[in-house]
Amino acid sequence: MYNKITKRISFNLFGINIKFQLPLKAKNIDERFGNLLYELADPRTLKNVKLPQIMDLNTSLDFIINSNRSLARFGDGEFKLMFGESINFQKYDRLLEKRLKEIIKNNNENLTVGLPDTFGYCESEYFRKLLACLRKELYKFINFDTTYCNAFITRQFKFENKQDGEIYYKKFKRLWNNKEIVIIEGKGTYLGIGNDLFSNAASIKRIVCPNMDAFSKYQEILSEAMKQSKNKLFLLALGPTATVLADELSKNGFRAVDIGHIDIMYEMFLKGAKRLVPLENKIVFNKERKDKKFERCTDEKYYQEVIADLT
Repeated sequence: MYNKITKRISFNLFGINIKFQLPLKAKNIDERFGNLLYELADPRTLKNVKLPQIMDLNTSLDFIINSNRSLARFGDGEFKLMFGESINFQKYDRLLEKRLKEIIKNNNENLTVGLPDTFGYCESEYFRKLLACLRKELYKFINFDTTYCNAFITRQFKFENKQDGEIYYKKFKRLWNNKEIVIIEGKGTYLGIGNDLFSNAASIKRIVCPNMDAFSKYQEILSEAMKQSKNKLFLLALGPTATVLADELSKNGFRAVDIGHIDIMYEMFLKGAKRLVPLENKIVFNKERKDKKFERCTDEKYYQEVIADLT
């Protein structure tokens, strides 16, 4: 199947999902690249460049900590689902597409939306290719009159030095300091298990959800969340489902923050890792999720914290 927007072809061969992208056609590409730096340096070029307003990492973190807003984050997976493509752990769903296109406009006064800060300067070759395909369509839904948080605040593990990282995570932990928290996570995520990430929280409860196609149980997850007290802080780690859940809960008087990969990133920081590496008993890579290669949690405290298992 060919997706006209993402320019990717996907098909199933003997039970294996295969995806690849058609090469972008370029005319006089050598000459264009050769002159690109000089064109970008010309102020006349910048007059025609349109970029979303995205806070830097520290400003984003300060904003989330000091405001009472919920946070919904967008990344490559949400972008693909917005335009008809499934991702590794979430099948395309029309309602999910609709909701993501509504949320990205950042019009909910109780919610702040996070976007990846890759629309201008971009270190990632992956995001560069992705935006080459999706920028025109995404710009139809992005609100250029508002300011977005940086979606990468929960994906930091490389710092200039160890002290900078310690300061960053010490600040992040202020978000749930002395608060009763409810974690909504996928099976095998085990947020905070084996580290001190939530050691300063007043209490922890957990709603465990499917780690594949969680949106198929969205109403059950939402219903279970709505049973909780509004003075509790929801911390979400459930992919695109968390993005929609943060919006819905914020409209119903709850505060929900999509913290995504923060537990994994904190583990990588503690290890001094230079790249993502496997962790014992936790899902780090999509392949582990798909192959169900994660062990039962050995910390009995975890099971005492689970108030609902929707898997």
